[in-house]
Amino acid sequence: MTPNPLAKMRRLAAALHDLRTSHGYNHAELSRKSGISASVISRIENPVNDLRRANLLSVRRLLDALEVPRNSQEWAAIESYTEDASAARWWDAAPYSRMGDGQRISALIEAGAASVWDYAGLLLPGVVQTAAYARHRILAVAGDNPAADPEPIVAGRLERQRRVVTEGSTEYTLVLEEQAIRRHPVPAPVMREQLEHLLSLIGDGVSIRVVPVDAHLDDGFAPRAPFAHVSYPDPLDPPIVGVDNAAVRVSLVTDPVEVTAYAQLHLRLLRAALSDADSAALIREVSSSLATTI
Repeated sequence: MTPNPLAKMRRLAAALHDLRTSHGYNHAELSRKSGISASVISRIENPVNDLRRANLLSVRRLLDALEVPRNSQEWAAIESYTEDASAARWWDAAPYSRMGDGQRISALIEAGAASVWDYAGLLLPGVVQTAAYARHRILAVAGDNPAADPEPIVAGRLERQRRVVTEGSTEYTLVLEEQAIRRHPVPAPVMREQLEHLLSLIGDGVSIRVVPVDAHLDDGFAPRAPFAHVSYPDPLDPPIVGVDNAAVRVSLVTDPVEVTAYAQLHLRLLRAALSDADSAALIREVSSSLATTI
């Protein structure tokens, strides 16, 4: 499986930060010693705030300045993190160049994931949407903007779906509020096609569970926004959470305590949800009811 670029960026950041602080350097001092600007050093050490790729030559100069032996395991490990973090990314290819910054962040955290635990409240997450559902939602958000072109965004969502849900080796678990399947944010025929699509995705590492409106939630705590808890095959690559804030691009949560809290929240939602079989039956029932309105 391809390593996750952001996970390796975070491993690189931690390694360089530890080396710098162990030498007692601040950013300005390491900049003078290495010839790499303090802003670049800060960016490498804070990859979640700046998702640009690290430059291998810059990292090598920093390692030399930090007196890491070139033939050491430490040098090899940090160089490997940098190479993995800087590898080509499918979303940079021409067909996906205009799929949106928020979606680009989602693709970044999903890449090479071992598991994605998704939660959605009122709308279905992009990674399971049909082209028609996605297109309607994108145009609804665009409003009267005549320049709005949904197709690059649709293409990005479908490619993410292929890689994460239908053809990849990622374990995908989606917890949906009942409102997400009963509400009609798109025309009835499109919604029915979408619900049938959800049913077709279930199985082979894909679980879709519905939380009934009257479900009891442990501790009474409910999520405020859709989120995805993502973990990776390498146990040393820390999990991360992407929170879908409507007003801004996807926010990344990296603090281990907060990430664990989101994982526990997802498990509480799972306990409140219907079983896989009962969830599928409810989705099928709602889909069938839409047939009479078409």
